[in-house]
Amino acid sequence: MFRVNGWIAAAALAIVVALPAHADDVSKRAKIEEMFTLMHMQQTLDQLADQQAGQMKKIMPQLLAGQTIGPDDQKQIDAFMDQLTAMVRDAIQWDKLKPQYEDLYAATYDETTIDGMLAFYRTDAGRAMVAKQPELIAKSQGIAQAQLTAVQPKMQAAFVDFAAKMAKSAAAKQK
Repeated sequence: MFRVNGWIAAAALAIVVALPAHADDVSKRAKIEEMFTLMHMQQTLDQLADQQAGQMKKIMPQLLAGQTIGPDDQKQIDAFMDQLTAMVRDAIQWDKLKPQYEDLYAATYDETTIDGMLAFYRTDAGRAMVAKQPELIAKSQGIAQAQLTAVQPKMQAAFVDFAAKMAKSAAAKQK
């Protein structure tokens, strides 16, 4: 009899202890959702998709440099670009990412920190930051892309040199 009552008491205790934790999690997640609204997360992801589409459109002429492109070819290129853009938009849809972002923010920030972030995003400075963030990110990506473009010939030369060394090493092992 004591064993059954002991199990019942233990289960009841576990439920009582878990209820406040669940309520805290619900409160925390509601605050995270509010923060996402204030941060315009959905609009930011839409802008990111637009930026990615723009980057792909810039890259395509480079990939096709030196080739003669007729009207039919251009139609195929345009259709392909539309297909790639749709893939990017599908991959970063807010409805798909939101649960993962919520989990990430919930695991990264405690509720006190989230409260502070919410307070900031409600201020004029917070709203200004959110408004300027897409432009800042785009310009930051441009800076990084320029640096990567500048180093690309060196990387290609290093790759060719490394491949030659590896081929030489493999040939020496076969002897």
